[in-house]
Amino acid sequence: MTQGDTGDMLVLPDGVDIRMMRSSDMPRVRALHTQLLPNTYPTAFFVQLLVHPQQMCLIATYDGNVVAFASAAAETQNSTPGPLASCGAQERPTGTGALRATLLTLGVSPEFRRQGIARRLVHEVVQRLRSSCEAPCYEAAPAPSLRSRSDSTDAVILCAEVARNNSSGQSFYSHLGMHRQLEADRQTRFGSKAHTCVVLGVMRTVPVS
Repeated sequence: MTQGDTGDMLVLPDGVDIRMMRSSDMPRVRALHTQLLPNTYPTAFFVQLLVHPQQMCLIATYDGNVVAFASAAAETQNSTPGPLASCGAQERPTGTGALRATLLTLGVSPEFRRQGIARRLVHEVVQRLRSSCEAPCYEAAPAPSLRSRSDSTDAVILCAEVARNNSSGQSFYSHLGMHRQLEADRQTRFGSKAHTCVVLGVMRTVPVS
């Protein structure tokens, strides 16, 4: 749990449930990505979320409909370095330091916003990645500014990219304890140009159910 969070903020609204994405959910989850996010994600992206052991996608449902999603990946020793590589996190032997992970996508349908769903999804996807990633996962010494907050085995260094003109998104991450690290005009993984900044913070994995 990041500084400033309280347990009440992790309580879901009545009727909303969170679970792992299934293959049968892919068309609806992909459609919601297209509706909410500026980038177009190929089918392979969603397949990887289903089959890759260090990637996952959680969805929030209401009355059987997908209303929100969060996808994330733990960086492994064999994976291509993600945004964290440019944030000052330097490699050290596995089994020390904090797990590092990248929040890939996050979105909530407009009618379900400001109800704590996005915050709950982020906490739960971090919790599940921490639980599923043991020896094979890439752990690193944090940037100097984060070391005092990441010296516990339940810590996860979480990184995300957010558009520089997305002030509400930046405010959301700030409330999670994630702060801007650098700005970059970069080609995203799937070919859409976006002016983005990187936000980074240390999260503690805590029970959310």
